[in-house]
Amino acid sequence: MKIKSIILENYRNYKNLELIFDDSRNIIIGENAQGKTNLIEAIYLTAFAKSFRTNNTADLVMFGEQSGRVSTDIISEDIDKNINIIIRSDGKKMIKKDGKVIRKTTELLNNIVVIIFSPDDLRIIKDSPERRRAFINRELSQIRPGYYESFRKYNDALKQKNAILKGYFNLKKKTFTRADNLSLNDISPYDNSRQYNEEMLDVFDKQLADYGYEILRYRKEFVDMLSTEASEIMAKISGGKEKLVIEYKTACDFITGTEGREILYKQFYHNREKDIYNGYATLGPHRDDIEFYINGKDAKKYGSQGQQRTIALSLKFAEIRIAKQILDEAPILLLDDVLSELDLERQRFLISEIDDVQLFITSAELNDEVIKDLRGGTLFRIEEGTVTRVDKY
Repeated sequence: MKIKSIILENYRNYKNLELIFDDSRNIIIGENAQGKTNLIEAIYLTAFAKSFRTNNTADLVMFGEQSGRVSTDIISEDIDKNINIIIRSDGKKMIKKDGKVIRKTTELLNNIVVIIFSPDDLRIIKDSPERRRAFINRELSQIRPGYYESFRKYNDALKQKNAILKGYFNLKKKTFTRADNLSLNDISPYDNSRQYNEEMLDVFDKQLADYGYEILRYRKEFVDMLSTEASEIMAKISGGKEKLVIEYKTACDFITGTEGREILYKQFYHNREKDIYNGYATLGPHRDDIEFYINGKDAKKYGSQGQQRTIALSLKFAEIRIAKQILDEAPILLLDDVLSELDLERQRFLISEIDDVQLFITSAELNDEVIKDLRGGTLFRIEEGTVTRVDKY
């Protein structure tokens, strides 16, 4: 899987840009706020139809323009493909693959698989569970398109369930303010539409059980693979001194097989009073987390900054290995200003391990020792949205 070229029109700080990329190494050098990350973001957009920096798609259009465009030529499984994304200043977008309009995100996923590594990823161990779930969701959506559909439908059902629960919660709060001598436990949160709402909660809980079962199945499989591969990489980086184990943590009663969905539904049902009391769904894959252990100790609590960064690095290489196993071809690796956050030893390890992956590196500057290890490629210098290609570095 390779990106052959890209065209940007009215995208961020690029008025008109057309670049042909190297099959192996693409080094993008420039000072801060010159457009390095904008270029990486455009590649990411081609894979996910969204940015990794903002949820407001309108931000991608050059200021003062009505629309912007990203067009990428790629080759995957020896087949040439073109992904063309037009973004309007109102945030709407149109996506085309080989000239045909794509109406579902699932039709875009898997055409180009990218793995991004940024300074924020170095903090994934200490960051919030939401961040770690986002990491799983992003990677699984690319390599397992069925996961994305289950995840999307689960979230749709979750929003509708939470709307009902919030209605109960607001009624309870209103009743409580009118009767200060009562405790919350004394107040029925139900109104005259209780039967209808109970029936709707049953409907949504059954949907959440169906889609949640699929999410849990995919996630557990992925995290098991991640643990195996990342553990091997961690041992290699540490010289065998550190054993890494990654575990998926869920409060759901999950079992594989035909009874799995029914068991999950029963747990959602038994948790209903708690959900009503809180005003939102307190149980499900949307509340799960990943935990990391080094030599049996919780890396979040007891791991040093160096160990946590090594875990993050190991995760990225594990992602590449898993993508290769599932897709039977290498993904594309985007390193967005991450080398400056790593010491020289980890920089050199990173570069030495990715010979068969098309690589995009952005940086203000590169260490001379790292440049020697790159062994070929193309250097691009960026200044105020103008890109100059340098054949040798």
